[in-house]
Parts: sequence; structure tokens; C-alpha cells
Amino acid sequence: MGPSRTGVAAGERVFVALEGIDGAGKSSTATAVADRLRGRGRTVRLVRHNAAAPDDPFVAEYLDGLRALQQMSLRGPYFRLGDPHWVLIRASYYALVDRCVITPALERGHVVVADGWFHKFVARIAAGGVRARGDFDRPEQILPLFAPVRRPDRVFLLDTPVTTAAARRMADVNPGELGPQHAQTSTPEAAFVTYQSAVRGHLLSMAVAGRWHVVRTALRDVDGIAAEVCADLEALREAG
Repeated sequence: MGPSRTGVAAGERVFVALEGIDGAGKSSTATAVADRLRGRGRTVRLVRHNAAAPDDPFVAEYLDGLRALQQMSLRGPYFRLGDPHWVLIRASYYALVDRCVITPALERGHVVVADGWFHKFVARIAAGGVRARGDFDRPEQILPLFAPVRRPDRVFLLDTPVTTAAARRMADVNPGELGPQHAQTSTPEAAFVTYQSAVRGHLLSMAVAGRWHVVRTALRDVDGIAAEVCADLEALREAG
């Protein structure tokens, strides 16, 4: 199901994704990883998965439209449309980013570093991300809908304590980070901790199944985490 189309053994052509709960530090770590790899002479394409910027203006406008459609899940009676609808919209988005951003960069021989891919979304849906009693409750029910989308060559799960992530996110938390089954019945911080704990559990289960590299981030700075990621990539490159 959806194997990576470029192997680590291909050298420069590697697609790396960082995953984790909201507030895990994916974006800052992705930037640090990209900087380290560039310092080693690698050509890197850094992809912000929720703000991917293709070179083609038409595709860029189309992606903006898909992002706007996804934002409707944060307002109105969106649950009436059902989980499969939202999952397929998100799968369509990632398929387009794959085709028009990831693939061209890999074909140029770049290392692609993404600050997330579709796995957190899958975990959020499984944790009740659209409604408390949704159509899906396990990642394995959802992942087949992403079958056409490229799997990264290496996924790093930034396993961050949920309370640490909550402290980072409370200043500008997004309602979608709280889980709809909790947002109206608890404080934002308690809702975040409850929901993101469930999301973390699903991410860890996917990490086992997918043989991801789990990076424990507690009491560590971004540079140290990025160093661990880059050391793992270098070892895979040499082994390949």
C-alpha cells in the first residue's frame, strides 16, 4: 500500500517527514534539519505541508482552494458530511502536493524535508477529530484512502510530552487541536491534553507498524533533535 517511490539508497533523492502531535516542534525541527543537511552539501527542499508552494501558479491557486475548503471543517455543521468526505479532501490535497511539489524536487535529486505529512491527520480522525462518534476509529481504516499518496522514505516521530505541547500551543490554539468531543465541555488546556493524548497513541501505533524512528524530545533542544535525525539519515545513506 503506497510504498515510497524513491529509496534511501538512491542517495540524494530522499523524502523525509517529521510527524508529531500539535506543538511537538515539527516546523522548527524541520528547519534545523534542512540547515544541517545544507551545511553538509546536500540540496534540500523544505516543504511546509500545510502551506506547500508549487512553482506552477495554476497549481498554487488550486492548492489554495483546497486549503480553503479544508478550513470549512472548523465551522458550521461540518460533521453532517461525514469523516470519509474530509479524509478524501485531505488525501486529494496531499496527492497534489506529492505530484507537484515532492516529485519534482526528488527528480532534481533533492532531499525533501517536510514538517509533517498525512499521518497526523489520520491520527486526529481516528481520535475523533471530526466528531466524537465518527466513521473511523483506527488508522488502518483510514490509511487505504491515502494509497495513491507517496510514503516518505523515512518518518521521524517527535514524541513530545503532551503537557509540553499544550504549554506551547495555548497562546494561539486552533479549535481543531482540541477535538470536538471535548472543546465544549472542558477548559482548552484539558481538552488539548485529552485529545492530543489520543492522537499521540495513534501516531505511536503507526510508528510501530511503519518502523518509524521515534525521537524522544523531552528536555532536549531543537539542535540536539535535528542532530539525531541527521545522524540517522547519514547512517541510512551509508548503509544504502
